[in-house]
Amino acid sequence: MFGESTLDAVGIGDRCPGRPTRHLLAVGIATAVLLCAGCGVRHGAPEGSPGHVSEANKACATLFCSAEEQAESDGWCAPSCMCGGYQFSEPSYDRYDVHALRSWRLLNPPDPLAADPFDEALAAEGDSPAFCAAVPVDPSPSARTYRLETFGSEREVHAAGGQVTHRGRCGVCSSFQDLAAYVERRDLNRAGRLCGLAGTFGDKSQLNCLRKLGFTEACAQIWSFNIDHTRSECMGICTATVPTRHKLPDGSLNACLACDEANSGPTFKAVAGRTRRRSGLTSAIARPCLDAEGTPAVYPVEHYYFSRSRR
Repeated sequence: MFGESTLDAVGIGDRCPGRPTRHLLAVGIATAVLLCAGCGVRHGAPEGSPGHVSEANKACATLFCSAEEQAESDGWCAPSCMCGGYQFSEPSYDRYDVHALRSWRLLNPPDPLAADPFDEALAAEGDSPAFCAAVPVDPSPSARTYRLETFGSEREVHAAGGQVTHRGRCGVCSSFQDLAAYVERRDLNRAGRLCGLAGTFGDKSQLNCLRKLGFTEACAQIWSFNIDHTRSECMGICTATVPTRHKLPDGSLNACLACDEANSGPTFKAVAGRTRRRSGLTSAIARPCLDAEGTPAVYPVEHYYFSRSRR
């Protein structure tokens, strides 16, 4: 529930206090896993696993994280990727940018999920390049409508008059409304953990909580299914590692977050489409700028759409 899937998407489990709290003691082990999910330092992400920081990242000045996390990290992460020929700095978005995103209306929204995708065998995304792009239909101030479409190259996107909104195929979290939720809530640590906590009571409180964070219906559903799946797959590992930091000294994810990354990440990405790094967005969790092959894991995109200016 908290790896590249949800970790990079909204930053749930971003920080752990490094010490037991009265809250954890009061509500028991299950709540402890949710409120400090991803904590621990035992046997972090093994080499080659999704949560591991590859050797390729030695070419980068820092890991990729929010400005707030940078201030607390002694400079070992930053809201930028400086990796030789590959360089990208996250723009400084504000409430006007969030409002601009929400002013657009998607004409081909995804249907709500009919079933839990974690119960199905989904096909792997494959190695073929894919880019989710917004194509304007009527960009006039009175309409501001667009469609989402997956293209095989950036050149195809530009030829269609669109703009890439994230790398990878479009999914249920690819809309501007969901993007606005990611941008507006730069650190969803507390809010996201409380949504996960609500799910321990076996009702729809978890999904309702996610809706209130600004997600569209289908996007809130995949978040909720993802939390449930990681709870079932990683409960033992996360319980054994509560409470400590979510990162190891080399920057790789600890055992709990690595469990989520491996078990829930692929399905979440395939269904959601958008994640923070695929969208060029930081979180309070420092992540590598490059993947194991040395290609950018953070897609360099700015979220100002169909205008010559930021507004």
